[in-house]
Amino acid sequence: MIVVTAVLSILLALVYATTGSMKLAGQTQSVEIRDHLGVQPRMWRTIGLLELAAAAALLAGLALAPLGAAAAVGLALLMIGAGIHHHRANDPLRKKAPVAALFVLAVITALVQLPST
Repeated sequence: MIVVTAVLSILLALVYATTGSMKLAGQTQSVEIRDHLGVQPRMWRTIGLLELAAAAALLAGLALAPLGAAAAVGLALLMIGAGIHHHRANDPLRKKAPVAALFVLAVITALVQLPST
């Protein structure tokens, strides 16, 4: 179970470190998504910061399981919000699927860390 936890935590940390950095750097693709979803620039940067913090907490959670579990739960909640925004934007399933997949991975990550807490 330790290997599963490590793989999931590292995978999620890489994804969210990347997306958080893109938001903070104001990359064109990220800004286009922000505008499409109708998210305010300040909130987008805040989400980017939270994603970076969660990525760090996931990695730290490999040594301190409650921290990793909390980060994973926070990311699952973040994905619920993202899913709502994609739904409101009438996005097709192909744009909603990555959000759903990341939600599921975050929930699984939190669940595999719970026995360790």
